Amino acid sequence: MTQTTKIKKSELTKEALLREGIQQLSEHGYHGTGIKQVLDAVKVPKGSFYNYFGSKEAYVAEIIAEYNHQALIMFDAFVAESNAPAIDQLKTIYRFMLNKFSENSCQRGCLIGSIAAEIGNTFELCQKAMQAGVNDWLARLERLVQQGQAEGTIRKDVTAADLAELVWAAWEGSLIKMKMDGDISTPEKVIFLTLETLLRPEPGTH
Repeated sequence: MTQTTKIKKSELTKEALLREGIQQLSEHGYHGTGIKQVLDAVKVPKGSFYNYFGSKEAYVAEIIAEYNHQALIMFDAFVAESNAPAIDQLKTIYRFMLNKFSENSCQRGCLIGSIAAEIGNTFELCQKAMQAGVNDWLARLERLVQQGQAEGTIRKDVTAADLAELVWAAWEGSLIKMKMDGDISTPEKVIFLTLETLLRPEPGTH
């Protein structure tokens, strides 16, 4: 086996561990996910785990970063290709996510939000990964809100940064109830109330 082949195999194994980690964490959470069950699923010897990750915490931090990276690739591609007004882009993005949640019986919400609710700031590496992920989302939401403000479809009496935080917080909070109820009615109602009512400018203030 050549050195290049070994490196490629190592990269593929790490990618497989991250993919399986996203799946396990989404279903079982931080404390419910064991390294052994991940390794068994990917068919990787237990001793090999530490060739890729220094600890479970480091592993989960990388999972959070990878999960966020994958989601943002889709988000950015959609925004780049869309000519719709910003408010309609936001509706489409959240409708897409609602449909995804509905497909998995509402048992998987946003991985970052779920992990944050479970472990808070008790693990520094995970905390930093979650904060970075949230900041990436807020920056993108803020840009869309700014676009909507320029288009006259989103209110201007509140800063774009504050409105982006409002949208993010309303959405993440509603996902907790979604998982309890087992249906998308709460996040569906909350996000569209937020977009259609709370973000809308007062009549005559465009």
